[in-house]
Amino acid sequence: MLIRFSVANFRSFNEEVVFSMIPGRSRQHENHVIKADSPDGIDVLRMGLLYGANASGKSNLIKAMAFAQKFIVEGVRPKQSIPTEPFRLDPACIEKPSRFEFELIVDGIAYAYGFELDRKSIQSEWLIQIGKSGETSVFERTFCLPNPHIVFGDNLIDDEPFLQFVRRSTRANQLFLTNAIEHNVKIIENVFEWFRTKLAIFSPDSSYRHVEDSLYKTSIFVEYQNSFLKKLNTGIDHVRLDLVPPESIDRITSPLVDGNMALEHIFLNEHFSKSDKKNRRFATLNESGDIEVYDVKTVRMDNLGKEIAFDFGDESDGTQRLIELYPILFISTGLTVVIDELERSLHPNIVRTLLKAVMFETSENQLLVTTHEATLLDLDLLRRDEIWFIEKSPSGASTLYSLEEFKPRHDLDIRKGYLQGRFGAIPVFGNALQLNGEAE
Repeated sequence: MLIRFSVANFRSFNEEVVFSMIPGRSRQHENHVIKADSPDGIDVLRMGLLYGANASGKSNLIKAMAFAQKFIVEGVRPKQSIPTEPFRLDPACIEKPSRFEFELIVDGIAYAYGFELDRKSIQSEWLIQIGKSGETSVFERTFCLPNPHIVFGDNLIDDEPFLQFVRRSTRANQLFLTNAIEHNVKIIENVFEWFRTKLAIFSPDSSYRHVEDSLYKTSIFVEYQNSFLKKLNTGIDHVRLDLVPPESIDRITSPLVDGNMALEHIFLNEHFSKSDKKNRRFATLNESGDIEVYDVKTVRMDNLGKEIAFDFGDESDGTQRLIELYPILFISTGLTVVIDELERSLHPNIVRTLLKAVMFETSENQLLVTTHEATLLDLDLLRRDEIWFIEKSPSGASTLYSLEEFKPRHDLDIRKGYLQGRFGAIPVFGNALQLNGEAE
């Protein structure tokens, strides 16, 4: 689970901003808090919503998390520049490093992991075990060419000879954490795996492979999702995978392959999926080693009770998004799910229903979303510390703050106050919006 995320000197962020999932003093909605497993553990919130005007920096916060995650998990090639994007409205920032830090909980243990980098190299990197009683360093890296200087904590002392070898093999443009995993260092693997498998970040245009996987693997998922779609009055009776006839497989699988990649390489992770404007297709190898291809279909009933199948692309953008979000929010477990523009193509009542369902029907996932949907600003639905705002300063830098800082009354109409500008983070116009440049 995520405790805090901070970023500095990246895209629209100049000075460091901190987004926190630590509960404030509010005692409202206690079930929105994920309690620590031990007295030394840290409680975290189940949900966080981020509001702000267009171009305020909401998506940039998500992009900062996604950049850091990708750099941790994939890294870059030798001698390749690091694709960081410093704050451009202050010339001094171009030469300064960008900074990223995650505080997270893995297997009941809290860690702070972060790094500073520029386009050429890692300037610093650290992994610290944290708790209410204090902090313990796992490793700390400082900039030193040609090899990084790393100090290892006492819990790594038994492995230090091998770790020194890993240190010397760590490139200037490579994180030690990433290189250590490549060298099979198990003691810090759980932290790396959190970034690889437990942090799920989705942009407004992301396509979610979980749909095909869940339909193929999990019968209980099919049952639950179909019930979910019926409750939301989508008109869909059920979603299914239709097996494509064998004689059509060659024609269908050829577009699935990127360039000249051999077909067998697409099945290294068991399955392969592909979407376009019309279809969602799913390919797998059966027990005999033969390729099977499935199409995702939505099924409605006609007035005679007969099933009528539709291609996935025939559904509205909102219905497609509901089908794609369901396995992320309600089937996967133990994830920190980050969604940019949760409400895209969805009715406000459906968005509210989704959030309620996350709170009361699942206890396994943590959700962070950006949104413009003001109807969610309701203290009967959310806690004050779950609501965050972002806006641009006069210098063009994004700033971040929580509703908790305002300490509003429990009976205050938060939505009305936000739209009136009481909490900032809304668009501000002149006396009139003249698109042709003429005065009113």
